[in-house]
Amino acid sequence: MFSLKTDLNSYWRSLLRILYPANCILCGIPLVLEETHLCEICAKRIEPIKAPTCLRCATPIPPYGNRYSTCSNCRSERPHYDRGFALVRYEDPVKTIFHQIKFEKKIWLLNIFSKLLERSSVPAETNGYDLIVPVPLDRSRERNRGFNQAAVIAQRLVRIHSASGFRMVKILKKKKRTLPQSQLRRQDRLNNLAGAFGIRKQGMARNKRILLVDDIFTTGSTMNECAKILKEDGAERVDFLAVARS
Repeated sequence: MFSLKTDLNSYWRSLLRILYPANCILCGIPLVLEETHLCEICAKRIEPIKAPTCLRCATPIPPYGNRYSTCSNCRSERPHYDRGFALVRYEDPVKTIFHQIKFEKKIWLLNIFSKLLERSSVPAETNGYDLIVPVPLDRSRERNRGFNQAAVIAQRLVRIHSASGFRMVKILKKKKRTLPQSQLRRQDRLNNLAGAFGIRKQGMARNKRILLVDDIFTTGSTMNECAKILKEDGAERVDFLAVARS
């Protein structure tokens, strides 16, 4: 019976692929039945972030020389978040995929990273969190895009690890529209984010262990500012998860 059901599912998938052929979103070649969104060659171009990484900001660190658990930037600047996780390097083709997600509104392409999310080191930590909090977009940008990709990732993480019992809560709000952080110098980044985020209701983060979620970690300023706001509201601990990290 199980074999028959499996064969039928395979048959229907094959029929659908014949009726609605799919191409790789990066190179455009036709996909085989087992492939989704990406061909095998393009999928292998996505580079997962591997240990050793800085325990604070998740940046890869050299596997030789002085052994530190944190990178030199985190040791000198001491960010407000406590620990970071990241899945893949923010390089091509990941940049192209996220461009399609954000600007062509292809939110389903986040499925490309689902298996990496399931296999990441985050699941071992989920029992330690009370809440998962997405980094917010300003209202106009979320309205124009139709979604906040950070919230979509957070919801997916909750579903994958439903047994952990933690939930997504939109504690943070974006109070003003800001320029893209990657286009600014360090001091300009700080000025750009000053007063950009706030708490929806005071005390929501008090004594909570929080996993802050975003799609991309570039300069780290946005994640750091959000962690600062949560800590000021009384959060006991704030870690972050980013799908991609530059």
